[in-house]
Amino acid sequence: MATPSPSPRSAALGVAYAVMAAAIFSTAGVIVRRIDLPAWDISFWRSAFLVAALLPLLLWQRRGVWIDMRNAGAALLLSALLLAGSFVAFILALGLAPVANVLIMFGATPFITALAARIFLGERLHRHTILAMAAAVAGLALSVAGSLQAGALAGMAVAGIVVLCMSGNYVVVRHRRDVGMAPAIWLAGLISGLVALPFARPETVMWSQVPWLLALSPGQLAGGLLLYMASLKRIPAGRAALLGLLELVLGPVWVWLFDGEKPDDLTLIGGAIVIAAAGVNVWLDSRRPAG
Repeated sequence: MATPSPSPRSAALGVAYAVMAAAIFSTAGVIVRRIDLPAWDISFWRSAFLVAALLPLLLWQRRGVWIDMRNAGAALLLSALLLAGSFVAFILALGLAPVANVLIMFGATPFITALAARIFLGERLHRHTILAMAAAVAGLALSVAGSLQAGALAGMAVAGIVVLCMSGNYVVVRHRRDVGMAPAIWLAGLISGLVALPFARPETVMWSQVPWLLALSPGQLAGGLLLYMASLKRIPAGRAALLGLLELVLGPVWVWLFDGEKPDDLTLIGGAIVIAAAGVNVWLDSRRPAG
């Protein structure tokens, strides 16, 4: 059965949440550069701080959280498993392939999400949205074309797992938008932390690294996920995933501003195409009658 359209105000708020989430997620590269730890250690501490930061919030709202957990049922566990899978696979992908190769795989996320939402949720996929997705992926491909490297097939395959996990989570959260899914984020952090622990050496962390780890986890990871889940209560999964591509555009911009690494012209042109495609799609969606 098709999903009813949100009110214009609710849809605008959903778009704002998705854009803010993408902006927060895009800071990961700049933050990780300031943490001199192996990838598995970063993954473990990111998960551990996520669990520690969300636990007081869940306890404070324990009555509502318990109701959400009971009502969400298997959907909450599925969301947690998909998120945990994306956390772990993302770290592995970056260890096997250059960032540019990983990003080009992430460009498939809106297509996979929109297709899954169409199949499982009955959400309509308008022609202009398909065109916007194609333009956004072309822009993303252009932006990373100059830095692609050979021999990264394994890393790109693992990045494909991230895409499948994130797209699946978009659809699960969108399907159960009637309940709060914050407990799924906490459970995902617990699962991914336990997976990373055997490969990490937590005792090697230094106090000077803790502020950056806090910025990466309770700030960047938890903040971005909570905003995305809020956006999925208000806008279709495919549109949220398309707006999520802004994360891949803004990431190099922050590196340019804070580390002085100016992107090449192709990166800037490709980024402009992605932003324009997402903006035009949102504008065309806003002109469609609700209902």
